[in-house]
Amino acid sequence: MSSGPGVKAIQPALQPTSISSEEMKGKLIRAAITILVPVVIFLAPVPADLPVAAWRLFAIYIGAILGMMLRPVPEAVVLLVAIAISGIFLKNTTVVLAGFASPTAWLVFSAFMLGQAFIETGLGKRIAFLLIGTRLGRTTLGLGYVAAFTDLIISPATPSNTARTGGLVYPIFRSLAVTLGSEPGPTSRRIGGYLSLLLYQISITTAHVFLTASATNLIVTTFAKSILKVDVSWMQWSQALTPPALFILMLLPWIVYKLYPPEIKQIDNSTISERGLTEMGPATRREKTLACLFVLAIIGWATGNLTKIDATAVAIGFVAACLVTGVVSWNSLASAKGAWSILMWYGGIISLADGLAKAGFFIWLAKIISRNFSFAGYSTFTMLLILLLLSCGVRYFFASLAPFCTTFIPVLFTIGLVANVPKWPLIFLMGAASEFGCLLTHYSNAVAPVLFSPGYVGQATWWKVGHIIAFICGVIYMTLGLGYWKLLGLW
Repeated sequence: MSSGPGVKAIQPALQPTSISSEEMKGKLIRAAITILVPVVIFLAPVPADLPVAAWRLFAIYIGAILGMMLRPVPEAVVLLVAIAISGIFLKNTTVVLAGFASPTAWLVFSAFMLGQAFIETGLGKRIAFLLIGTRLGRTTLGLGYVAAFTDLIISPATPSNTARTGGLVYPIFRSLAVTLGSEPGPTSRRIGGYLSLLLYQISITTAHVFLTASATNLIVTTFAKSILKVDVSWMQWSQALTPPALFILMLLPWIVYKLYPPEIKQIDNSTISERGLTEMGPATRREKTLACLFVLAIIGWATGNLTKIDATAVAIGFVAACLVTGVVSWNSLASAKGAWSILMWYGGIISLADGLAKAGFFIWLAKIISRNFSFAGYSTFTMLLILLLLSCGVRYFFASLAPFCTTFIPVLFTIGLVANVPKWPLIFLMGAASEFGCLLTHYSNAVAPVLFSPGYVGQATWWKVGHIIAFICGVIYMTLGLGYWKLLGLW
């Protein structure tokens, strides 16, 4: 993808394909941990009141989570192995493959495909250049809002921060920074550091505005259905999270601007926008068609409660329409490795989670928590605050958001269930916190290394700003968020 005249293209460095002995040793150690821990759990005495099948499936589930965290092999391979082992020991492939029939798995898969269409047609890039050319793009602060709007606009169709911000938005804005003489090092403070830092805050925030803006949102709703017995629709999620998330999004460019001010204040945005759009040429038929289909998809998702058309049906219909109208080719979608990979591991994790729920594991876990902890006397606000702090406090130990969600969301939901916390605010607060908790480090979300690794911002600054923004997010959700959900009658 070219970056436009006057904007230097950033080419990724070639990575060596050979594996050193140290890397191989590390991979073997990670593989050993991934295998030995579940084996120990599997062979341990089965706790009282828990079916043997549930305990065995729990051991395999722990192995899958460890595999996703340590990554001795790709996540899809980890889940494929877990499914195979589950089928062998449980002697029931219907249960361990049920997740691949889940509408949620196909919703996130279809949304990944849509993200591919935005990148391939160039529509996402055109949107960015059009916004850069507006009045907002005249100043660095305004450019921060341009980045926020760009990420927000394409977020419903890209459930991957890495694909959306790391693969589409960041290359454009980093190239812009390079053009303005801001490289990692002595000139990073000109504008590159501000944009790199801000884009991470933006990406994490837009990720929880829409249900389809992050694959992990769908993990949260999966556990909400299996543990809390609550089925969250696309519109319900967006209705609950859009006001507080957009409030945060509107604050972010200004807050980061104050915390880490860039040296460049004014920008010749018109020239940059015009050159970029000139190189792209007039909008193609594919771009126009994709824009129309995208609007129809948003309408379909937003009116699902009225039309009774499932969000997954809308997403699959969108993909089918893109293929029929020639927006993208089947060969292009077939080569979208990220989409097929997430279908494999996401369908696998849903299968294991649903299997645990049906086997009574979470009911047993709730009984254990009830016996050992008393939540009598705690108000709803206090319990939600405790769960919020617990959700954020453990994030330093997770190098990826998916393992956190598959490990801790079931625990948090189970504690909330035992403590009689209202289910809807519990779901939405934990869903939002699962995202903004990633701001605490530079490694807890896949897009973080993409924006941090160029070296525009040091780790100390990254963590400092991230902690401040995460604290602000927590305060807003515990005040504005809970108050808004109260008005909606959700608790």
